Amino acid sequence: MQSMIKMSKLTEYGFIVIMALEKSQSPSSADSVSQLTGLETPTVSKVMKLLKKAGLLNSKLGANGGYYLVKKKSDISLNEVIIAMEGGMSLTECADDDEACHFMSQCHMSSGMKKVNQILLEALQSVSVSDIWDEQDRINLEIKS
Repeated sequence: MQSMIKMSKLTEYGFIVIMALEKSQSPSSADSVSQLTGLETPTVSKVMKLLKKAGLLNSKLGANGGYYLVKKKSDISLNEVIIAMEGGMSLTECADDDEACHFMSQCHMSSGMKKVNQILLEALQSVSVSDIWDEQDRINLEIKS
C-alpha cells in the first residue's frame, strides 16, 4: 500500500463550496449550497464558517442574505483553502516546529525536509482554485533550485 500526503475531506468540501458560491450570482445559504452540491447542510455550514473566518467568504444578513466569495476563484490559492480548513500543511512536524521532534539533536535531514516543505507550500500558493477546476487551463509550476 502506498502512503501519500493527503488533504482532509473537509478541505475537499471547501473547494466544492467555493466553486458552488463562485457560480452563484447572489449570496447563498448553507441549504442552497447543500442542494447544489449534495453535501449535508451541517457540513456546508461548518465549511462556510471556516472559510469566512479565514477571510475567503463574507456574509450578508436579511431575506436576500447568505455567504459570498470575497475573491474570485482565480485569486484564491490552494494553500489559502488548506489553511482555512486544516490550519496549514507540513510534510513533517519539524518543518514547522523544531521543538516538535525529539530527534532534532541527531537528525541530519531536518534542513532538507524544511526546504522540500517550503517548495510544496510555494507550489500550493502558486496554484489557484480556478487552476484545478478549469479544464482548459494548464498548471505551470516553476520549481526554483
